[in-house]
Amino acid sequence: MDIAEYFDSVASYWDDDFAEARPARIVASAVSIPRCGACVLDIGCGSGSMFLDLLENGACEIDGLDLSQNMVEAARCKFGFDPRIHVTQGDFLLHTQPGYDVLMAFNSYQHFPQPRVFLKKAKELLHPGGRLTVAFSASRDRINTVSALLPAGLARGLLSASEEAVFWQEDFVIDCLCDNESLYLISGIAK
Repeated sequence: MDIAEYFDSVASYWDDDFAEARPARIVASAVSIPRCGACVLDIGCGSGSMFLDLLENGACEIDGLDLSQNMVEAARCKFGFDPRIHVTQGDFLLHTQPGYDVLMAFNSYQHFPQPRVFLKKAKELLHPGGRLTVAFSASRDRINTVSALLPAGLARGLLSASEEAVFWQEDFVIDCLCDNESLYLISGIAK
């Protein structure tokens, strides 16, 4: 089973919009949006749980991208009426549209087995000085426990935020790290 098949299989009952995740989404979007009018790519957008928080913090346009067609359909059902939101099925590593102000990966970064490849692609898609934020609404231990329960090869274990940030240093200036029981976040500006 690959990642798209897995998320297609859970899309009918998956909704990342849990009440306990809201504070993490608010922080992640507030850290990420540098100004009103930002163009955002939500990587692994799922059912669109980040969209409203990104819009409330100043995003003017959001491109949601997910491998799972069923997740994309769920997001379109929830947000298809909003002309500021465009949701597409596709692979982030094959995405070719550059020029984003912000890239957000909320609860999806662990599904990229090679962090350096992910980070190089992120830098390629951002405007110079654009921001990448990776965030989770749980502790690293909880994320790793849940990831270990997934079918083999669908997720990797995360290092501590400070250890994971070492991968970022070549391409990003990191200005925000958090690694506690309710939030795991790394955010930085493209060099």
